[in-house]
Amino acid sequence: MSEHRFVLVDFTYMDRVGVLRLYEAGRTYKLSRAIAHAATKRELVAKQRPAGWIPPSMFQFPKRLTEAEVIEAEEELKALQRHAFAIVDPKVEF
Repeated sequence: MSEHRFVLVDFTYMDRVGVLRLYEAGRTYKLSRAIAHAATKRELVAKQRPAGWIPPSMFQFPKRLTEAEVIEAEEELKALQRHAFAIVDPKVEF
């Protein structure tokens, strides 16, 4: 599953296969839920362009989103999903 996010600052992410991806500020990208969650926690992306948003300086180096942050975000999303299912149907086990 993926989500569209507006990139607030340039950042890079190297996926599990070893492909380095550059996300440029001011553009909207389709991101996996885990990457979107991890980038949102670091305030690298937003659901939509904020009012009054100003592009960052072009002399600023891109931030790095690490695989560890994405794995942590995946675990958080799984825990939230388990919690949501437990509220709906307490008999469901994972």
